[in-house]
Amino acid sequence: MRVGIDLTAVWRPITGLETVAIEMTRAMLRMDRKNKYVLFFSGKVHPSFADLAGTFEEVVLPLQNEVLCKNVLMPFLPAISRLDFLHFPVFPPPWRCACPHGWTMPDATPWLFPETMKAKSRFYFKFLGQLAMRRSRMIITDTHASKNDLRALFGSQAEKVRVIYPGMRTIFRRHRDSDTFDRVRTKYSLPPEFLLCVATLEPRKNLLGLIRSFAMLKAEGNFSPSLVIAGRKGWLYERIFSEVSSSGLTDAVTFTGYVPDEDLLALYNMARVFVYPSLYEGFGLPCVEAMASGCPVVTSNRGALLEVTGNAALHVEPEDVKSLAEAIRRASEDGPLREKLIRDGLERCRLFSWESYAGEMLGVIGEAVRRV
Repeated sequence: MRVGIDLTAVWRPITGLETVAIEMTRAMLRMDRKNKYVLFFSGKVHPSFADLAGTFEEVVLPLQNEVLCKNVLMPFLPAISRLDFLHFPVFPPPWRCACPHGWTMPDATPWLFPETMKAKSRFYFKFLGQLAMRRSRMIITDTHASKNDLRALFGSQAEKVRVIYPGMRTIFRRHRDSDTFDRVRTKYSLPPEFLLCVATLEPRKNLLGLIRSFAMLKAEGNFSPSLVIAGRKGWLYERIFSEVSSSGLTDAVTFTGYVPDEDLLALYNMARVFVYPSLYEGFGLPCVEAMASGCPVVTSNRGALLEVTGNAALHVEPEDVKSLAEAIRRASEDGPLREKLIRDGLERCRLFSWESYAGEMLGVIGEAVRRV
């Protein structure tokens, strides 16, 4: 087969969706010598694929505007590239696609939590997402929790949904290099001891709830760790900064902005506790990265986060500020519990493999191409 993969979204700072797209594609290129691959990029070939040059054909589009790139140029490219199948691992397929195609739909946020998205993004995902559900040969989602959400929303159309767990990048591991720690601590002006959250600054990540729980811990006294929030600005982030200021936490909360993987590894390994109180996730990749780095995890008791972390994390109702604060304190101060969370987290990470993801993905693509 000639298989196309749309990577036109990966020019922006990498978050969970782009990470899955890149790692999935790299694994497929490494393990599959039978099929031919055509990769579509915006602006230039992404540097993540420099070591795999020669294993794929490249098509570089001159635009980085998602709407124009995807819906003006992309509809004509499958025929020109003679593709048997085209997969869209980040954003929905265009309004028209001239070959069998599929989409990785990570979760049902546009339908279940539309208030956590920009109006433009909400319309874009809901309109093209509903078209994709009807027209795609297959839909990939990250967890059974997400599949259940899609089944409730789309009924029989959701029968084409397949669950494939994303993998675990090997860069994230237990790491005890004091020189690296010193460099990263200086670079981001980090406090001696801290809680960590890695998330785009946007409403769905529930950072307001995290800050309020942290303020409660500080008000109770006897809680020394500071809070570090690592991630780029998304939208409606102004309230996050104003909450920190109004709570009198300016000196206790550090915003690092976007952090590259080599520095993120150090953050996970230095953190006292990783806290991820998101209101809704399709998978929750940062939780797995933290577990692989030997950091105790506190996260939401909802859907995919519960499924992915299993017994290897403390789970709380994310909108219950008091319960979240109590869980953070336990994970920070209870020695035997910390050891259990670290041990179980390292074991849990073995479930997630990019080679397994790529193998299942190839099977699903073959099935989709054969379907009439």
